[in-house]
Amino acid sequence: MSRLDEGRARLLAAARRAATETAASRVSLRDIAKAAGLSPAACYRYFPSRERLADALAAEVCAEIVAAARGAAALETEPYERLTAAAHAYLVYAVANRGAFDLAFERAEGDWAAAERSVAGAEIAHLFADLAERPGAGPALWGAVHGLVDLLIKGIIDVGQREHGASVIPSRGNTLMRGLLEGLLTSSASRESRAAE
Repeated sequence: MSRLDEGRARLLAAARRAATETAASRVSLRDIAKAAGLSPAACYRYFPSRERLADALAAEVCAEIVAAARGAAALETEPYERLTAAAHAYLVYAVANRGAFDLAFERAEGDWAAAERSVAGAEIAHLFADLAERPGAGPALWGAVHGLVDLLIKGIIDVGQREHGASVIPSRGNTLMRGLLEGLLTSSASRESRAAE
């Protein structure tokens, strides 16, 4: 690993730690530098801005989610079960890696996310479409899963996490996730059936 790669990896690991200790939206490059044991100016050797660091973290997070989702889905044989297993893995990942998840999926600087974030996210969308055997449905499936996960981990939808902590989110949130996906897939199948008539 080159010195540049080592520095980038060190900063990405520090960003994960900093986002876990502080709300991701409030994590500054100075906070990340401090967590990495570097001066803020040294960070610019590796990333031109906090946003580019978050883009690199988003690529890592998406790759980790895809790996976890593929692993969970591999244990199932039916499309619906593969998709729900992958969505559950997505939820479990978000709960276990809340800081990195929030930092990776926060709104990017400006109106549009960097291409790295879009490409990394597209891998999740493609995976969901493949698992559900619904070509073209990936962005909608990923958007629905991500939206529910985000609402759960932020406590906007309370499944008991306020009283019992975040550890209850994966099991209790899975019921909501299964209902969401069943509704989406049933609705899609119904539309396809009507179109074929």
